[in-house]
Amino acid sequence: MKIQCPGCNKAYRINDEIVYKVHNKTAKCTQCGQVIPIADFLLDKEALAPFASGEELKLEVVANLKKLYPMPHILLKARKLLAGNGNFDELGSLLNTDPALASRVLKVANSAYYGMSGKVSSLHMAATLLGSGTLMQILLMVGNAKALGRSLDGYGLGSGQLWRHSLAVAVCSGLIEKRHHAGDEEEAFFTGLMHDSGKIILDAYVLERRALFTRYASLTREPLFAVEQKILGLTHGDIGYELCRKWNLPDHMATAIRDHHTPVASENNRLAHVIHLANHMANRALGTATKTPSLPQATLSFLSLTEAEVETIITEAQTTVETMEEDTY
Repeated sequence: MKIQCPGCNKAYRINDEIVYKVHNKTAKCTQCGQVIPIADFLLDKEALAPFASGEELKLEVVANLKKLYPMPHILLKARKLLAGNGNFDELGSLLNTDPALASRVLKVANSAYYGMSGKVSSLHMAATLLGSGTLMQILLMVGNAKALGRSLDGYGLGSGQLWRHSLAVAVCSGLIEKRHHAGDEEEAFFTGLMHDSGKIILDAYVLERRALFTRYASLTREPLFAVEQKILGLTHGDIGYELCRKWNLPDHMATAIRDHHTPVASENNRLAHVIHLANHMANRALGTATKTPSLPQATLSFLSLTEAEVETIITEAQTTVETMEEDTY
């Protein structure tokens, strides 16, 4: 690989194997002493040239958001209805306009997990017995299972993998809020479920740049969202934020999705910290982390949670996700 000093323009050629061993991905110019950011040279400008990035790519993606991820309008209407204290008869009438969705909701409501096996015969009964919050969770799971369950070749995710991770983050998020009675459990569940929705939109763009992603990620060992930012000029969190705006969801939910990898940037958005921690917890619960990462201490402190409490939630989440996954996917 060829690198060049930004100060004196002296050129150097270094072996890729050496790049692996350079921890901070910088080198010092022997001629003028200036620091050379090696990572800036990992991406061949000619290789990037055919692809849109940054604001150009964002405009292209945002223009097609609803087509690429059409959130079932009935879910948004149902959520608005419940938030506005609408009655269960209205909700039942709304859901009955989509018989397939209504049927799947009843199937899940009658599952062993909710302890209502065979007892729920109508949507009104489901809302009465389970409560509006639980019914909304079921609606969100059923309504998004297909979109979140697809394979994402660009990200190397097989069918059902994103769905399982998203469900685990949703469950962990809800349990965090339930345990501390500090936030809206249903809101945390929904935000957790949708936190990686931007990946569905960006997958095609990542796929066509797959060689660049693989090379840059392997040489820098940077997290995925940082690689997205470097190559695409935006992240799946940024696109998730735009999706939330298209769906007219509250700004604090959109911000939490945008900043779930960097909650400090969210200006003390509690939900961003919840999703950030839940993401770590989900990877532990599902055993999908390549190594056991340390828990984010700043977020634990912000949420007033101990590591022991987190481990308890993870144990509960493992059982919950396993049961919910069988019922909804």
